[in-house]
Amino acid sequence: MKLIKNMLLFNLLLMVSYTCFAQKQAFDAVNYTLPSGWDKTEMANGIQLSTKNDGKGNYAVAIILRSVASTAPASENFTASWEKLVKGTVSVSEEPTMQAPATEKGWSVISGQAGYTDGSNKGWVTLISATGNGKMANVVIMTNTDKYQNQLLDFIKTLNLNETAAEKPVIENTASPTSYTTGSDSKNIYSITVPPTWSLNAGQNSLTLEKTTNTGKRIIEFMSMVKSSGSLENDMEHIFFEVFDGWSLYNSSNNQLFEKGDHEKGVTSQGLPYYMLSNSITKPGGDVIKATVLIIQVGANVAIINTADKILGSESEMALNFLLFTLKINGVADKNVDYKKQLTGTWASSSGSYGNSLIAATSYTAEGKYYVLTQSSYTVGYDYYNDLIKSKQFKGEGVFTFKGNVLERKTSSGAGSKYFIRFYSKKYGNNEWRNLMNLYKGDYDQNKIETVFPFQKI
Repeated sequence: MKLIKNMLLFNLLLMVSYTCFAQKQAFDAVNYTLPSGWDKTEMANGIQLSTKNDGKGNYAVAIILRSVASTAPASENFTASWEKLVKGTVSVSEEPTMQAPATEKGWSVISGQAGYTDGSNKGWVTLISATGNGKMANVVIMTNTDKYQNQLLDFIKTLNLNETAAEKPVIENTASPTSYTTGSDSKNIYSITVPPTWSLNAGQNSLTLEKTTNTGKRIIEFMSMVKSSGSLENDMEHIFFEVFDGWSLYNSSNNQLFEKGDHEKGVTSQGLPYYMLSNSITKPGGDVIKATVLIIQVGANVAIINTADKILGSESEMALNFLLFTLKINGVADKNVDYKKQLTGTWASSSGSYGNSLIAATSYTAEGKYYVLTQSSYTVGYDYYNDLIKSKQFKGEGVFTFKGNVLERKTSSGAGSKYFIRFYSKKYGNNEWRNLMNLYKGDYDQNKIETVFPFQKI
């Protein structure tokens, strides 16, 4: 591996001056030539060029990422990209060996390389970061063998930028604590209320929620939007492993993505359809994690949010539950949702799957009244609760109203409480969908995130 390290470092910056006569292709702001015999795979946020499986575990891969808006200087962009794209993917034990900055067509180009480990794999990773035109473009190259050194060197020589960058002043990031500029055309895509015990990391070209736990850091990443096929399930089928590239399903083949997963679908607080899928994934010789992708239909596009957690962990799940009460896509009008109609009926939380061992039940009427009912220890239906209401055997009563997706309940004494509310469906694998409802206190504790208990209609 020493030979390829030295040769790559020597040739990194040839991208700014080399002219190649092979047929070039363009992706976003970068021109490149696909090495002979390599595969090209489109991802949600870029393209991946990779060698074919040689049966011995050797590989080389180059990822050209879609440019993102940035007003930061080139050095900050490189540092942020190294943290996210390199150290967020593989284990790097040393600082990158840097090349002198270069300039091409007004773009500032910074490159660096370091050794990495990924399970039993060891290799070299190279990051080439270009800043200009108010945005940043990145190329990441990884290999665990000298076998493809000539192809990699030829590939690097073909790289150049296909836009001329005009000089733009560096300005301070003025994003608010709950939203961040990201995606194409520098638009604010997401409006985020940060979940309790989590923090927002709004970099110049990335947006994440983060939480440090006793078993490591948890990250929820907010990605740019991509074109939709018109079907969220079809979109999920190709987006899931574009987001978790290089991973595979644990104890099953990747074509069983849906058969072995936890599914959830519903609408956001704006009334936008969403689909969320979680599954257990792994890498050879690595840990098994629970990966989750949430996609939201926004007109002809889908917004993408992803996270990963320990199999028995719940930090990311709790944060996503909280987000779905409040998350909005900026610039999109709220759709009318008839929350009152959906809520009318009797809802109970339970320790069982079908309403047995009830621990709480409340009936909501079309007239805007609610009754907190005595609990039951066995499965019951509407008649049981209707009889309780008629005979006035309930713990409390009051009236309720809605303002958007906020439910306000007032008792007969006038005391009131507000709750965020959402309705959704869940299932595991090929089982039947279950229709559920969640509540989260409007005056929630900022220093404690709550577990959301589902209510089901009975």
